[in-house]
Amino acid sequence: MSNTEKKDLVTYHRDDHIGVITLNRPEKRNALNPVVWNALDMAIGMAEEDGEARVVLLRGEGQSFCAGLDLSPENELFSAVNRPPDATQKIWFFKEVRKTQDIHTRLERISKPTIALIHGHCLGAGLELVLCCDIRLCSQETLFAFPEAKLGFITDVGGLQRLPRVVGKGHAKEIAFRGHRFDAKRAQTIDLVNDVFPDKETLEMKGREMAEEIAGNPPLAVQGAKEVLLFDEEVSLEESLEYNAARSAMVVPSEDLLEAVSAYLQKRKGEFKGA
Repeated sequence: MSNTEKKDLVTYHRDDHIGVITLNRPEKRNALNPVVWNALDMAIGMAEEDGEARVVLLRGEGQSFCAGLDLSPENELFSAVNRPPDATQKIWFFKEVRKTQDIHTRLERISKPTIALIHGHCLGAGLELVLCCDIRLCSQETLFAFPEAKLGFITDVGGLQRLPRVVGKGHAKEIAFRGHRFDAKRAQTIDLVNDVFPDKETLEMKGREMAEEIAGNPPLAVQGAKEVLLFDEEVSLEESLEYNAARSAMVVPSEDLLEAVSAYLQKRKGEFKGA
């Protein structure tokens, strides 16, 4: 597989101030393997380095957002697992998992808000991926699952850490232990997704509208809020409050703040520069 083909497995482009990362393997329902994860890592880097992008959408091409881990023979993870176990194999597998974990963490910590647009299937590794996004939206036919328990291995690139933070420990344990599929209605009930839309077309439209609304706000304020929210998950309340005060002081005053106040008073839309 050439470098060009590898890169095309996940694409990045920007429309105005909205960056779009697309899983682009529709013939495999966007199933993930190390080659795809490497392409995803490249796309995340492009989104982070794009100074004009203020929001990032994560979506999947074709009939499903992501069917999970690629179970076909072309996935090198399975060719290694099928060998008689030895120490070298285990060390290699451990390093591959840690590398993939780092890619997920990079997506979670990208400075811009991220919105996952989910349709069709969001299973296993696909669900782990959208848990790294700030906001999750889906279409009503979407099915979710962590099927790993049924397949004989452990969800291992961040899903077991992030899912309880989103849906609570009780729901997270049920999803991890049962390995069952559940629908969009259930996903919304347990706060896994923010909203459910009737079809993929409406999902894409509403996701774009939300992204445009966020991108229309002063980017320093939005990005600062995201940093504080991420920091708050890892420290005590007092440490989070102190960081919050310090982070707020970084953007006061700013040109965007003065423009935001002026636009509010004049009842017009603000024009923000991220300065």
